[in-house]
Amino acid sequence: MSEGLSVRTVPSVDDPAFTAFRSLPALVYADDPSWAPASDALVPERFAEAAAGRLGLHAVLALWDGQPVARAAGLLEPAARDAQGRPEGWIGLFECVPGEVGEEGALAALEAVRRWLGRRGAAQIVGPRTDGLVAGLLVEGFDQPQVVFTAHNPARYRQLLLRSGATRTTELLSYRFTRDAVPTFPRLTARGVTVRGADPGRMADEITRLHAFQAEVFAAGIGHLPRGVGGTERLVARLLPLIDPELVLLAEDRHGELVGVLICLPDAWQEHPDGTRPDRARLLSIGVRAPWRRTGIALAMGQVLADRLLSGGYQTLEGSWVRRENRAPQLVAEILRARPSRRFELFTW
Repeated sequence: MSEGLSVRTVPSVDDPAFTAFRSLPALVYADDPSWAPASDALVPERFAEAAAGRLGLHAVLALWDGQPVARAAGLLEPAARDAQGRPEGWIGLFECVPGEVGEEGALAALEAVRRWLGRRGAAQIVGPRTDGLVAGLLVEGFDQPQVVFTAHNPARYRQLLLRSGATRTTELLSYRFTRDAVPTFPRLTARGVTVRGADPGRMADEITRLHAFQAEVFAAGIGHLPRGVGGTERLVARLLPLIDPELVLLAEDRHGELVGVLICLPDAWQEHPDGTRPDRARLLSIGVRAPWRRTGIALAMGQVLADRLLSGGYQTLEGSWVRRENRAPQLVAEILRARPSRRFELFTW
């Protein structure tokens, strides 16, 4: 490590270095209009989870002559496992200032958290990943806005991760729908299926049903993180201030059984004048139970969502993520007049 460079641990929000750790992105993105300052809320959220004992967290700050130049965090979610069922660690909250000093600090910070994860028993290390929702390194589409629960970073970060010993393992795509190309949905819905918005007055019941549905339908999804009912309740509590119940769609059969779910969020990270609402949205997830697939349920939920977004004044919808090798949803998105928007990559160490 070069003279003048040091790496210190930031154990809690009460530590004197926490403010510098949290403030670093404001330096990195000072001239980047695509960055969403609201994404900074992820930092205290992760520290709070660690303080509550629900997460292993090792945050470090690299300093050059006492000035912050880079940061990173090692994260251990108890439920995170690799394909062989072994403990999986994450590297997230990574940022660094430009220039040689920032790069050297970044490599030192990445090495520090990688070693910590190894000592804590992580058989595989994946990143960038901050939590169960936010993952991936942006590698294309830097001029596009950072929408809620997605990543944004400078292009130079990719080479830094490769220099740190990382290998790209997954490529993820996002698609953008706009009012300039409103999709037309075929009317193919299975008979007896209805689509409705989530009922805020029955939220406890809705959470129970969503938990069972997620566990069944999304278990094989990209980086799916198994959750107990308590974990689902905490996730819903986190999302609740952002949710428009009209954009959380439940498809039910004639017996009231849940057969499909679509979750779309207003872009709460979009800066907008007081008294106005965001005009961007993100399609967070869509799923249909296996016996009901290829019956038009996903398209029916898509049609309802499109109608509600149009009537609600939304201008764009980003759907993310889709694996590069998974051509079927890409073809559907293209048929529905969406266009590729941003591209992300995940790495392993």
